[in-house]
Amino acid sequence: MRTAFHIRFQGAAARAAFTMIELVVAVMLVSVMMFVAVPRFMANKKGPMAEALEVMESACNEARARAIMGNRPMQVVLYGAEGRVLVEPAPEGVMGATNGVSMASFDRLRDSQSMSSGPLAKPPYHGQLNDDVAFRSLLVNGQNMMSSPLAAIRFFPNGTSDAMTAELSWLKGGLDVKRLVLEVITARLSIEDLR
Repeated sequence: MRTAFHIRFQGAAARAAFTMIELVVAVMLVSVMMFVAVPRFMANKKGPMAEALEVMESACNEARARAIMGNRPMQVVLYGAEGRVLVEPAPEGVMGATNGVSMASFDRLRDSQSMSSGPLAKPPYHGQLNDDVAFRSLLVNGQNMMSSPLAAIRFFPNGTSDAMTAELSWLKGGLDVKRLVLEVITARLSIEDLR
């Protein structure tokens, strides 16, 4: 004799199991999600060159925007050996990039070399180039800046900038070389592959 409880229990047990079709659909959905997600996840992992290019683009964009919005010249300062990139206000009355580095930039360089911490104002933007990426050449306003400890690239309130041409090389990759050109009239950075 079957009771109502027995019949309800049997029905609940039958509904609790998955059918073969439901399992196949679930496996297919998981497979499709992995097929879509894994390549995107792998693409988000940036290499040293991509990170360096992003730092340079961000610094130039930040300096240009701050110069225009603040109606004051700004500059991107490149610390050669350290790979640091800073944006700071350009010093007053200084023309050209060869001597356009502020005393705060030299203080930051000195303090970082002596490992002492000074009360320096935090720059509006600071980035770090990967140790595996280095400049092969750096020309600012036609002058070779490779032997200088610091190089400054100025951005002006009218939307223009100093001329800059540089080549970045991935030291471990060897063949990955990018040319960076800063357009004087638009102050926009363009990147070209030199492989």
